[in-house]
Amino acid sequence: MRNGCCRRRPAFTLVEILIVVLVLAIAAAIVIPNIGSAGDSRVTSAARILQADMEVARSLAMTTQQPYSVVFSPDFQSYKVVANYAGAPYALAVAVGHPVNRGRPFEVTVGSLNGMDDVRILGADFGGQSYATFKSLGDPVAAGSVLFQSGNIVMTVSVEGLTGIITVTR
Repeated sequence: MRNGCCRRRPAFTLVEILIVVLVLAIAAAIVIPNIGSAGDSRVTSAARILQADMEVARSLAMTTQQPYSVVFSPDFQSYKVVANYAGAPYALAVAVGHPVNRGRPFEVTVGSLNGMDDVRILGADFGGQSYATFKSLGDPVAAGSVLFQSGNIVMTVSVEGLTGIITVTR
């Protein structure tokens, strides 16, 4: 007859516990740097919205065979899409109709975007101008970039000179 006090209960060995802890530490080391702050998400979202809006302006230029510009105003913290822009002051430039929000001008104020009140346009430079113009083949008149900032995080939306490819980088 067996006595209940001498029976071994199944348990994890020290080596098994160390392996589990090691796997969890490696997973944490991979995941934690990829978790961004809220400011990081907001400034990335603002940069991606601008990237999409610039792609729309580029597409409009190619489909209508006339130049379209994205005109920036760091003072107003906004930008607008304008057809046949001739360099008029920002306040006098007339935005085209928004392709999604019918009846509204294609003008975006960064602080009015959902939850992006702390995102700022630091500046825009396209060959010394504060606007990016796309010609009928989709290529820009000048290469350049726009800087967005939220806290200490800065994102850059760049337009390549020959191809017109628009990228977002940190």
